[in-house]
Amino acid sequence: MEAACKPEGGEQSHRGSGMDDSMDCYLRSQGLYRKRVAKDGSCLFRAVAEQVLHSQSRHIDVRMACVDYLRKNREKFEAFIEGPFEEYLKCLENPQEWVGQVEISALSLMYKKDFIIYREPNATPSHVTENGFSDKVLLCFSNGNHYDIVYPIEYSEKAALCQSLLYELLYEKVFDTDVKNIIAELSAVDVTEESNGSSEVSASDSDDENYRSKATTVSDLNGLKSLSGNKHLKSNGNPTLLVLPKKVLKSLNPSVYRNVEYDVWLQSKWDQQKQDFSIAAGMQYSVGDKCKVRLDHNGKFYNAHIQEVCSENGPVVVFVEELG
Repeated sequence: MEAACKPEGGEQSHRGSGMDDSMDCYLRSQGLYRKRVAKDGSCLFRAVAEQVLHSQSRHIDVRMACVDYLRKNREKFEAFIEGPFEEYLKCLENPQEWVGQVEISALSLMYKKDFIIYREPNATPSHVTENGFSDKVLLCFSNGNHYDIVYPIEYSEKAALCQSLLYELLYEKVFDTDVKNIIAELSAVDVTEESNGSSEVSASDSDDENYRSKATTVSDLNGLKSLSGNKHLKSNGNPTLLVLPKKVLKSLNPSVYRNVEYDVWLQSKWDQQKQDFSIAAGMQYSVGDKCKVRLDHNGKFYNAHIQEVCSENGPVVVFVEELG
């Protein structure tokens, strides 16, 4: 068994998105493309869940099955694990715990699929498991700890068509929307975005890094920014097209595959950051800020303002108007 790529969760690459761009170009030259996966400790299990169980949402199931397999086959894997075996498995149950070669070896035997991993542009991929299985799981390894999915480029083309049909059925049969008219309108409006020259639509890695710094509203990030600024749409005045989410319009395009799982993860990441910022802002006080205070736990609230703030967000001195 290789001792390869047991990553550290906090390790970050200094190479940036340039390496990702180079890898994408190389994969395209090989008739492949990289589908981005959420950048967290479950990225490997998300990638395997999609390729084996056809849904990233089942990544917890894959993780727990891996833990169970390792426990039942302790004699095969214990020598490759540092520290107490049971403690290792307990940590592995955490969805944010990063994983590596031991888990890949177990997953290969569990699902009877060999793993091929692309690590560097213009380099032969690593056959990290050689168990003689005919089925393969293709991954792209980057940043010292992250796994994306690698598919034949035809997959994204076929998936784009299936996705557009699904969204057409959803909006036509469930939401009673005139989809055919919308598609006709879209033919005259550019609502697609190419990502690194592929047919996949999602935020790029640089978008991910700068996510919270963009001067956009939450509705923009949800894809709800209307196309009302488009002159063509203004002249046509199609109200249905104006109110449909922008990402839905892209999903209706049969030539564009939208990476929904990655979009959802980015949005949840943004929502969490926004919540964290709100909590942090609520903990910052300045002299003159208005507030409400009460003298005992079940007492009346009084209007007050802050007169003095101690260092390091310590206690504050307030003036209560009603009490003088």
